[in-house]
Amino acid sequence: MIKLATVFSGIGSIEWALKKLNIPHKVVFACDNGERYIKEEYEEIEKQVNGLDHYQTKQFIDELYYKTGKKNFVQESYMNNYDIDTQNFYQDIRFLDGNFYKGQVDLFVGGSPCQSFSISGKRAGLDDARGTLFYDYARLVKEIEPKVFIYENVPGMLSHDNGKTFKIISEIFDSLGYDWRMEMLNSKDYGIPQNRRRLFIVGFRKDLNINNFNFPKHIKLENTVKDFLEKDIDKKYFHGEKGFKWITMEKSLKKRVSINSDIARTQAANQQFNWCGDMIFRPIELEEWANDDDKVYVGEFKGVKGVARKLTPRECLRLMGYGDEFNIVVPDKEMYRQCGNSIVVNVLEEIMKKIIDTNVFSSDEIDVSEESESNVIDIKPKKVKVATVFSGIGAIEWALNRMNIDHEIIFACDNGDIEVDIDDDNEIREKIKSMDTLEEQKKYIKDIYTSIRKTNFVKETYLANYDLDEENFLYDVRFIDGTKYKGQVDLFVGGSPCQSFSIMGHQKGLEDTRGTLFYDFARLVSEIEPKVFIYENVQGMLKHDGGNTWDIIHNTFQSLGYKIFYKLLDAKDYGIPQTRRRVFVVGFKDEITGFKFPKEEELQYTMQDFLETSVKFGGYKSIDGNIKLIGEKGDIDEKYYLSEKVLKHVMSTGTKGYYIKPEIDLAIARPLLSTMHKMHRAGVDNYVTCNGKVRRLTPRECLRLMGYDDTFKQVVSDTQMYKQAGNSIVVDVLICLMESIIESYPALIRGQHYKNRKKIEKIGFNCEQMNMMDIL
Repeated sequence: MIKLATVFSGIGSIEWALKKLNIPHKVVFACDNGERYIKEEYEEIEKQVNGLDHYQTKQFIDELYYKTGKKNFVQESYMNNYDIDTQNFYQDIRFLDGNFYKGQVDLFVGGSPCQSFSISGKRAGLDDARGTLFYDYARLVKEIEPKVFIYENVPGMLSHDNGKTFKIISEIFDSLGYDWRMEMLNSKDYGIPQNRRRLFIVGFRKDLNINNFNFPKHIKLENTVKDFLEKDIDKKYFHGEKGFKWITMEKSLKKRVSINSDIARTQAANQQFNWCGDMIFRPIELEEWANDDDKVYVGEFKGVKGVARKLTPRECLRLMGYGDEFNIVVPDKEMYRQCGNSIVVNVLEEIMKKIIDTNVFSSDEIDVSEESESNVIDIKPKKVKVATVFSGIGAIEWALNRMNIDHEIIFACDNGDIEVDIDDDNEIREKIKSMDTLEEQKKYIKDIYTSIRKTNFVKETYLANYDLDEENFLYDVRFIDGTKYKGQVDLFVGGSPCQSFSIMGHQKGLEDTRGTLFYDFARLVSEIEPKVFIYENVQGMLKHDGGNTWDIIHNTFQSLGYKIFYKLLDAKDYGIPQTRRRVFVVGFKDEITGFKFPKEEELQYTMQDFLETSVKFGGYKSIDGNIKLIGEKGDIDEKYYLSEKVLKHVMSTGTKGYYIKPEIDLAIARPLLSTMHKMHRAGVDNYVTCNGKVRRLTPRECLRLMGYDDTFKQVVSDTQMYKQAGNSIVVDVLICLMESIIESYPALIRGQHYKNRKKIEKIGFNCEQMNMMDIL
């Protein structure tokens, strides 16, 4: 959780950006005088607060502003949209003591009016700025010592007072103990159709040694102002005769007004109510009601008869990046001013993504202990909490390993194809639910399975490769009580056998699937309530049972309260030379923005590149999620070569009832099967030629073709390893999918830093070049 503080806070642009990014945060304090002014001189107030403690000073200042008789409309908007107590909202930055918050703030954000300095060029550090509001911003940075600060101002700051203003500002930032960078950013380059250039300065405390920050690259603008307009407009926003004629004058259009522009002018504090800014013209055919309204003027613009209006406050908020859930609680005039004074949220979102990428916050997950009288803040390392069913050899777990995403496995579950004789599932479920503890439940099911004395080979592979206590490897998805794990899982992953449902089309949600293993996956989603789930199945699920199976699965997922996305993905489109098409369903519990399945990639390797005869054991590596091949050839055990008898069977075309054309040495492998240890015909299994002889794939090669690098431990027989590889999900597909999930829902990893596999491959830099780019 990021501890945030802001000054010149306005309507909370950084707060809204963090909300949109789903980044957990706590507002430590905010400060804005709401454009009210007190008559008392600064020196006079300073004398009166001398000797008062922090709270007494705040109370004194609050009272001075209260006596003005004017409302702080900015505070009203802020308090109605963010979780903050009145005692943490300050009226005047000049009397805010940053020492009170030293060490309590991670991120400090604000701007200040651009003022000349009374002492220029004397290099007196912070004292050069005394008497200006910038002085108080810089003073608070020095006193609070946040990890990161963001300072924003108008472009004119650079040339203000012939450059003297920014010269002193630069020297002051240098003196505060921060490494800082500056950039001029325009909101139209970051998804918002508004021409609004602002100077942004981002600073990192020097002791944190953060040197890999870069400002965000431009994003292609895909929307126009028209996309941000409301549909039903109150008549009060339409112009009368005087207003219509003013905004359509050539003089106004040159300097003050834009009509039906694709990209809006810079929103200003005096917009709309002063007949300036962006206006909307509508032909009278679309607003026929105006012919009968005396207050609305019907005139001509560019030879077309129609009516004109100003933007609504909601439209202005949208053009500043605020969602429609932002509560408007002040008069229109105040809302227009507050929009015009705000920072564009989308620009801050992109800056925050880059700040998060530096890993400056990644080590902090902040919990406030309710038991402690002093509300001591504990800092704990954050891990993504993962649970899986039909876990197999841990495809999502290996994907997270390759992505260097720190995670904790809450539980895994796989029966290893062991069948137990159970007469009544419901009877066991009821018995489990009657047990008081999770330990009792797990032991009860474990005893059922261990009593038949069969080895769970999947469990052996899983526990040899992942950090999980044996007691948390569960045996049967049907008998997991998900209520015991509610709120403990961030990411829940699994598939299930594709089965028909006994009740079709009755739209009873979860009940429609009872008696199937899909029911248990969906039931666990409902009981556990993970933040995100991933469900995988064979492509035939979409057409299974005439489409009824998929209809019920889809309806069931939607009934659970999750935002659902699904798509058919093929492994060969995501870095692995295997034709393997699978349906992936992704569900989000929280609101997310812009989720899209990963784009297809150009395939870099062939199946032949993955063979041990091309790359010996240990040469198939994963670096930051990318497959790297070290081309030293290895040897193959003779047992993998086919005998004459088996070769004759493999290369047989079969009968006309099962005719198949044999083909080997493929560039892209056929789908790996759980039964490939049985050596099917060459039209089903993958065979290769080595030294003039034909052989099957080794278990290691099968693992490679499923995205498991050579650090994966094989602890079971070849037969079992073939089965387990064939049943797995392709790891590289999950890596690409996880990248898309994180991009739209960064709260899942809460500030963890990982290198995006696809972006690195696309750029094509090696590690040495990447380091050089950071330096530059």
